[in-house]
Amino acid sequence: MIFSRKLFPLLVLCLYAVLSLSSMAGMNISFLLVALTFLYLLLSESFRLPRALRTLPEFKSYLVYGCALFFACLLSLVVAKVAPVIYAGHAPDITVHGFLKIWYLFCPLILASVFLWLEHPRLGVDLVKRSWWAATLALSIVAVIQFFTGWPIAQEIPTNLGHYHAILFFGHHLSTASIIIFPTFVALAQSIGIYLREKRIDRFAALTAVAGILILFLTYARTAWLSVPIGLLILFFRYLKPKARWTSVMSLLLVLIAGSQTPAMKERISNSMGITDRFRLWQANIDFFKHNPFTGIGWLKTQEMSEFYFKQLDPEHYHDYFWGHAHSNFFEMLGGTGLIGLVAFLAWSFFTLKLAYQAANVKSDPMLADFSYGIGVALVLLHINGLTNVTFWEGKVMHQQMFAVAWLLVIRALQRQKPTALKL
Repeated sequence: MIFSRKLFPLLVLCLYAVLSLSSMAGMNISFLLVALTFLYLLLSESFRLPRALRTLPEFKSYLVYGCALFFACLLSLVVAKVAPVIYAGHAPDITVHGFLKIWYLFCPLILASVFLWLEHPRLGVDLVKRSWWAATLALSIVAVIQFFTGWPIAQEIPTNLGHYHAILFFGHHLSTASIIIFPTFVALAQSIGIYLREKRIDRFAALTAVAGILILFLTYARTAWLSVPIGLLILFFRYLKPKARWTSVMSLLLVLIAGSQTPAMKERISNSMGITDRFRLWQANIDFFKHNPFTGIGWLKTQEMSEFYFKQLDPEHYHDYFWGHAHSNFFEMLGGTGLIGLVAFLAWSFFTLKLAYQAANVKSDPMLADFSYGIGVALVLLHINGLTNVTFWEGKVMHQQMFAVAWLLVIRALQRQKPTALKL
């Protein structure tokens, strides 16, 4: 039966993998199904998480770091409500919205639990991963159509009129750039790893990697153009021998130099649009931090308060300034949550990268190690993108980021189990 306990959780996870690459509505609806499945299974297991998860040291550590970041964000909102920092007579409006996005930190617990409750978690990981890749392949077709026609959502490229950013169904090219890196680099790492070990080409993984890189290029996001070569360099240093490594690096540099001299790309790279606005917003967040160094102006309140910062700075012309969030994870956490929140965020981020590194270095299970390395590369690139964009708390990106952390927890649990006949 399709609604059996054995099959239904797997179908729900596959659906989430596909819709996590769709839109905010698709992500939320499919995650709701995962959460309801989690609650059903939790009731069936007398409120005990899967043993493989609850006994996992990395999971216990994740709870520590996740809870620390959760309460740091919460503390900043409480302080902002009780003793707000005021600009131009305006105090931060503390509503339920500020509390909403903190719950994402517990998504890995729910996703990893459902994975590890499956009858065959290893096989489940493979099937869910392939659903994830299939969605990427399908979206590459959408990206090509969208680049030339603007369908289904048009975001015209200012420096290349007549063409459109490939934003898929996400609504913005920077969101797309920070989401598609995950399936792309997992597929790339696994395709390279399989080829080097077994001298065969995994066509599905290779096609997914090519499709993902195509989407990232067609986003026409400069952050994507920067992150893809960096990701490739990180892969070179893992999989290639020294001589081949440096040959590949030089070849990549030559391709990049040649590509950057084409008129369209040259114009896009040299265009300074948005740079001055970002510097002003970073200055605003530094000012928020100075007013309250420990807890900042309030979690998710930098966007609201930037308007009143500029109003206080220049009452007559503040409408001429660009208001918004900090356009940087670092300055967003510094201005919004202060030193406490920034330290908690950096610690949480370091832990997730360490988790990927540990899983990627388990030699006894190379397929899972490749999977983990691909996720680790994507996390590094996410933080590189986050230097000039807020990639942490944007809901669409957080879904994919927390999905990646859940993958890592599941992989670490599987790596600690005795090997079985089921392999990815």
